[in-house]
Amino acid sequence: MNGLSTLNKLVYFVNSISLFILLLSYISPYISPDFFWPISFIGLIFPILYIINIIFLIYWAIGFKKPMWANIIILIIGIGNIKNYIGTSPNTKSSPDNIKVLTYNVRLFNRYNWIEKVNVKEQISDFLINENSDIVCIQEFYTSKNIPSFNYPFQHIGLQNRVDQWHMAIYSRYPQITKETIRINGKQMNNTCIFSDIVVRQDTIRVYNLHLASNWFNRSDYSFIENPKKEHLKKSLLGIIKRMKDSYIKRAKEVSVIKKHMQNSPFPLIVCGDFNDTPLSYAYYSIKHNLVDAFSNSGKGIGASFVKIPALRIDYILHDKKFKNTNYTQHNEILSDHYAISCEIAIP
Repeated sequence: MNGLSTLNKLVYFVNSISLFILLLSYISPYISPDFFWPISFIGLIFPILYIINIIFLIYWAIGFKKPMWANIIILIIGIGNIKNYIGTSPNTKSSPDNIKVLTYNVRLFNRYNWIEKVNVKEQISDFLINENSDIVCIQEFYTSKNIPSFNYPFQHIGLQNRVDQWHMAIYSRYPQITKETIRINGKQMNNTCIFSDIVVRQDTIRVYNLHLASNWFNRSDYSFIENPKKEHLKKSLLGIIKRMKDSYIKRAKEVSVIKKHMQNSPFPLIVCGDFNDTPLSYAYYSIKHNLVDAFSNSGKGIGASFVKIPALRIDYILHDKKFKNTNYTQHNEILSDHYAISCEIAIP
């Protein structure tokens, strides 16, 4: 670019590439990983890309150089995504007419002692009882023959053939008149999606509880993410990329079936669960569609729901536009590898 020094020409070149990749991240939620999976990785790093281009903007603005305008325009195009990562809503006064909804991936109640604490199942039980929510959705729910009630009169446990297995659960203080499991390719996917039609006062709502395909990272993967080492760099990166690629494609297939089922619902929706994907992903956008993200509407601070990776939000509460939500809360008790999240929803 004419008028720029050699250094600024180099900065301009790098900045141009960064802006192009940022633009790709904006369109990544609209492209199925089943069609072109690499773009899903670009959506994953949107927050980093946005910050990098803010730094470039500051660099150009100091000298009031022309390249700052390209940064301004492209940053403004994507500014609407920021509310999915950073909430600015204050707490509001609770209303007795609202219903409180909570969702929690409990990681099998620490069955395999991932957390070095005793009585984790009892602590989670106490937490759920003390929170006194009206509707609770649980993922990675581990049951035996004695299914806990958590003091709820109505429950839907997505049971598989084995009694001693991973499950999904919906608990409520209101009657559940329909309780079903979504079938994908003719198979019951109890770790994918269950739903209940719940009668709340004079209205019926449909509550979906989702657990989309995990990346299945192992201990060595998490160790590498937390502390990368050169000697295993290529092998570790390729392994992580392969797992994530397979999971992106699997989630795309899952949400295709779930979205179609949701579109045929005769009742307004509340959708909870562990999507295993970020707010700028195909899975999230496919499920959210015309729904409201509770965090975007009433959250505060940096959105996070996964304990091991800061600022990573993969758990959600979504609801019909005719509902209003307040007091989105991230519960910071570490009794799983996820944080519980909750909000209050006004049903007119």
